[in-house]
Amino acid sequence: MGTAAVKNIVKQTLAQCLAISAEQIGDQEELYEGLGIDSSSIVSLLLDLEQACEVEFDLEALQPEHLSTVDSLAAYISELQANQYEEEGQR
Repeated sequence: MGTAAVKNIVKQTLAQCLAISAEQIGDQEELYEGLGIDSSSIVSLLLDLEQACEVEFDLEALQPEHLSTVDSLAAYISELQANQYEEEGQR
């Protein structure tokens, strides 16, 4: 799955979480300050994204910069997918 597809999934999932239109969410939109995501919403968002993107977030490795914008979150998910693909290929 490419970064553009991941970004689209992130926007769609955010839109569902926030009950807004995905078109209202920009690539550089800040999750906390711009969209008003709070700590309980982020947990729900991450769970939904794990299912939608078929990844597993390592909460110890997850850094604040991964959750700063739509772009940063999509890039992190793409990185997780690439690492998962490499690990599966080595088995």
